[in-house]
Amino acid sequence: MTQTINLKVYGQLVADVKPKVIETEDEYEQFLAVAERLTFNQNQTPEESALYDLVAMLVEAYEVEHYPIDRSDPSEVLQHIIESGGIDAIELAKIFGSSESVAQVLAGTKAIDPVWAQALGNRFNLSPKIFLQS
Repeated sequence: MTQTINLKVYGQLVADVKPKVIETEDEYEQFLAVAERLTFNQNQTPEESALYDLVAMLVEAYEVEHYPIDRSDPSEVLQHIIESGGIDAIELAKIFGSSESVAQVLAGTKAIDPVWAQALGNRFNLSPKIFLQS
């Protein structure tokens, strides 16, 4: 489902952030901070979501060029999100159905299934693929 955005509100957000192709490490850090702020905004508006999509594309393009890395383990990605304060154990238990499942996933003894990956992707505005094993 496509959300309708208020172009005036979106335009103001874009004017404030001034997105452009990232050319320097300082620009990368600035846009990464914007993406993280939008990622962890639980009450994201459609305009903020559209801005996040744009900024995330710019950050990802810079990272692909300047930080090529092997794909992270999904449990490590989730652990990083927890450590960043993006989610707590209670909310994770709601997504996974139990605190036992959360503990197993974080310990790496249980894989994140596609339903959980989709829920995590929706919660953090990320591709569910990063939460799935290759």
